[in-house]
Amino acid sequence: MDSGLSNRMKLSLKDLLPKLSETTPPKLYNPATAIDLSLAQNEVIRGELLEYFKTTIEDNFTQELTLMKTFASPATEGEDIQHRKALASFFNSYFNPIHTVLPEHVVVTAGASDAVESLIHAVCNDGDSVIVPGPYWYGYETLLKSRANVNIIVAHPPTYHNHDNYLLPSLQAAFNFAAERSRIKAVILCNPHNPLAQCYPKRALIECMEFCQEQGLHFICDEIFALTALSGLPTTTTPFISALSLTEPLVPEGAVKIDPSRVHVVWSASKLFGASGLRVVSQDSLQRWDVKFVQPTHGIFLFAKLAQNAKTAEEEKQFFDKLALQGVRVDAGRFYKGVELEYGWARIRFSVSKEVMTSAVTTIGTFLDKNS
Repeated sequence: MDSGLSNRMKLSLKDLLPKLSETTPPKLYNPATAIDLSLAQNEVIRGELLEYFKTTIEDNFTQELTLMKTFASPATEGEDIQHRKALASFFNSYFNPIHTVLPEHVVVTAGASDAVESLIHAVCNDGDSVIVPGPYWYGYETLLKSRANVNIIVAHPPTYHNHDNYLLPSLQAAFNFAAERSRIKAVILCNPHNPLAQCYPKRALIECMEFCQEQGLHFICDEIFALTALSGLPTTTTPFISALSLTEPLVPEGAVKIDPSRVHVVWSASKLFGASGLRVVSQDSLQRWDVKFVQPTHGIFLFAKLAQNAKTAEEEKQFFDKLALQGVRVDAGRFYKGVELEYGWARIRFSVSKEVMTSAVTTIGTFLDKNS
C-alpha cells in the first residue's frame, strides 16, 4: 500500500532513517537498568525546578486575570510581548550585546531545535547547503534535512585539541572545495561547543563572522550551552562570549563590518543549570586508564577516547555496544563527524547525580580494565 507521503518526505526518510538506526542501542540493551549517558538532558536540578514550578503556580495562578493571560492565545505578531520583553532583558543582562536587544528582535519557538529549523527554513531554499564545523551535534542533520531539505557541508578539524585554531582554515577549505558554492547560505556554529564542551575565543568567533560577511552567508550561533561554566576552572580558561557582543569589527580600520541582520543567536534555558557529576569523572581516573580527553569548561559533556584501540567505525561500534550491554550507554564519537578517520571517541554526559555517576564510572573502569 502506498504510504501517502509526499515525495519530499519520502526522500528525507530515505536519507535519515539509516542514520537514525545507527544510533539505536544494541538489541539486548536494557534501558530500565542501564545508565544512559548518551543523552543531552540535565537531571541535576530537576528536584529544585519541580519545587520552584509548584510554588510559582500556587503563587501566581490564583487570580483570575493571571489565568486569563496564561491560557490566552498569543498576540498576532507572535509570542506574548511580556515574554519577549523578559527575554530581551535577560539577553541584555547576561550576553553583553553590543546592540541593545529589543523585544522585536526576539522570536520565541518551541525549543532551540525548532529555532534552528525555522532559521534554516527562512534563509535557505530547497537543496541549499550550510557549513557546520565538525565535530557537531548530529541532530542538526535531522533538523536541516527533514523539512527544509538542506545539506550539511562539514568543515573537518585536523585534531580535537585546540580545535579553535583551525576554525577559519577549515571553513575556508569547506567553502572553496564545495561543488556549488553559490548554494551555501549559512554557517552554523555551536558555542559553547557540543560535544567538546569548550568555548571559542573571541578571535575565532570574529574570524568566523567576518568569513560569513565576506561570503554573504548568514551566521547562526547556537548558544544553548551559554552560561554553563563549570566550577573550579583555571583563570586561563576561555570564557563564553556571545555573538551578540561581536557584531562590530575588532579594530576600527581594516576589519570587516559585521551586518547584525545576518547574525542569529539561538538559546534555550534547558541546558542552563549546574552539573555536579563531573567531579566524579576525575582526571586521575582518566589518566589511570590512559584515556585521551578534551578538558571540558562549559556544558554537560566530556569528550573522551574510551575505545583507545578502535581503528574503524565497526570496531568503535562493537566497543560501545559491549559497554552498553554492561550497563552504561555513551554517545559514539563517529556520529559527530569530527577528525576524519579517527575513531574511539565518545560524548559522555555528566549531568546526573553523584551516585549515578559514581556507579557509571565504576562500570566504565571495570570494562576498560578488561577491554584495553
